[in-house]
Amino acid sequence: MKKIISLLLGAVLLGTAANAQEKRPPAAELKAQTEHVKSSGNDLLHFRFKKAHEKHLAEARRRNRGIVKDINGEGQPLPKPPAPKKP
Repeated sequence: MKKIISLLLGAVLLGTAANAQEKRPPAAELKAQTEHVKSSGNDLLHFRFKKAHEKHLAEARRRNRGIVKDINGEGQPLPKPPAPKKP
């Protein structure tokens, strides 16, 4: 008798545990979640490349400013050429 009661009680517990689990969402919802995850990953990748591009542009601007200073003679004055030797 005790075995039957424990068997029935186990079956009831197993059944309630199975019913308590979340139902699987519909396929449309799973597809929407998948698209959201993909777009989030793409956004992060785009942000990473955007930051790298901004860094590259900033370095180019700094380099160009240095070239412009050299051409325009801004900053330190250019050294004077040596005076010609007198015979």
